[in-house]
Amino acid sequence: MKKFAALLIIALVAIIVLVLLTNPDLFGKIWLYIIGFIGYILVLVENGFKKIAGAFTGSKESNTDVSPPQPVDKINESEIIAQKTTEISSLQQQIKNLEIKLKESKTEEGTQLGKCTLTVLRYIDDGETTLGLIFFRNKFFAYTLEDTHQDEKIRGQTRIPAGIYSIGYSPVDPAHSRITRDYLEKYRPWFTRHLHLKNVPGFEGIYIHVGNHHEHTDGCLLIADGVTAGPSRKSIRDSIAAYTRFYKIVTALLDSNDEVNIQILNEDWFDRSKLTSL
Repeated sequence: MKKFAALLIIALVAIIVLVLLTNPDLFGKIWLYIIGFIGYILVLVENGFKKIAGAFTGSKESNTDVSPPQPVDKINESEIIAQKTTEISSLQQQIKNLEIKLKESKTEEGTQLGKCTLTVLRYIDDGETTLGLIFFRNKFFAYTLEDTHQDEKIRGQTRIPAGIYSIGYSPVDPAHSRITRDYLEKYRPWFTRHLHLKNVPGFEGIYIHVGNHHEHTDGCLLIADGVTAGPSRKSIRDSIAAYTRFYKIVTALLDSNDEVNIQILNEDWFDRSKLTSL
């Protein structure tokens, strides 16, 4: 029996050697498996020794990488929510009070703010360009751009005086107005003739139209949906979209025989209206 076992072992070894000689690449792969298996056996032996030692000493394996839990401050979420709710309610009330004051406040001329169809609030003049906000029936509508203020009018480079003006269709025959002819070609069929600010002292032919910077105004009022007010030349953008929307609304009122007027206020409108900040 022992001889048979010895012969069997010798035969297996011979077969293994023969396979390795005929397939040398296989030896490299098997060798890696053998190394890995030996490493695994060593790890099992090491863990076994640790457990046996722990059983005799009564010590437990500790994990030095895990830091003890830190105390966590308890946060009362209900108190935070209540505080934020109070702050929001207070801010909403302040905004409401400001809106009431805006409607009730008067300028030096005695006209209540927001009583006109349109209101322009000029807010900056850099000596070349004036930027403002235009409101339609007390709701913000678009941005505005005009020429700068001049103590003495310079033709084509001066904004109109602050005041209240009626708006209607331009009395000039479109056939005799170059700018109106250009608009008729660009914006058919909804454009018919320009919207005109009537009875502006010292000015004539003041229109509301499309443009991007002060060189496009020639004393008129430009409107747009965007503004660029950095240190470089101030300008507005998306003017055609704002003008199209504006023109269709105002002309619908005029065609219904509604009175349309515009109030233009200088940069000191906030101080003169006696409003208080939040």
